[in-house]
Amino acid sequence: MTIEPDFKNPNREPVTSITDLARLDDGEMQEGYRDGYEGLPCGDNRARSYWHGWRNGSQDGKHRSGDIWNSILASAVVSLGAVSELRDRVEACRKMMRAV
Repeated sequence: MTIEPDFKNPNREPVTSITDLARLDDGEMQEGYRDGYEGLPCGDNRARSYWHGWRNGSQDGKHRSGDIWNSILASAVVSLGAVSELRDRVEACRKMMRAV
């Protein structure tokens, strides 16, 4: 089980921007979050989306402490506006990426 980032494995690179977040699969993130919150292990064969959700769920479920990567993403999100607008900003980013 890999908890810490591994920059040699693209599925274990921390999410650090809205663009990164927009590239992830919402369903996989939700599944990972639920599993992490419940304290289930994250297999090394899981996608980056699942791993991102799992890391957040495991922190919210008090199974691990936060780290610098959570702070970097939070800073990127907050610097662009209200957190309540995050879903709309991520969808706008996805729309832009599809157009390109």
